Parts: sequence; structure tokens; C-alpha cells
Amino acid sequence: MKVIEKQVYIVGFRKTDNDEWETSGKTYGNLIDAQAAMNGLSKETKQQLKLFKFGRAVPVE
Repeated sequence: MKVIEKQVYIVGFRKTDNDEWETSGKTYGNLIDAQAAMNGLSKETKQQLKLFKFGRAVPVE
């Protein structure tokens, strides 16, 4: 079995510090696209935004 090193970025949002992070479910394959999406959202909403990174995917057997 081969481990695949792949980064996936997701933009999360929440209204207050006490709320849980939510996402739209859209993923981005590179950091530049994810940051551009987050910058676009920051102009449209007052919610807190955060960029999450996931990596190291192991294939299902």
C-alpha cells in the first residue's frame, strides 16, 4: 500500500468564538486558490474565517 501525500484546503466560517466551525464542503487543491476564496468571502461577510489544511491520504482497501 502506498501513502499519498496530497494537501487539501477548506475554508471554514463561524459567527462567534463559541460556535463550531462550518464549511461549504468545497475543497481546494492548492493554497493560492483557497486564500483567494477566503479573501473574496471576507469582503462579503462579517463572520470569522479560517483556512484548514488536510493531508496524507491513505487509500481504502
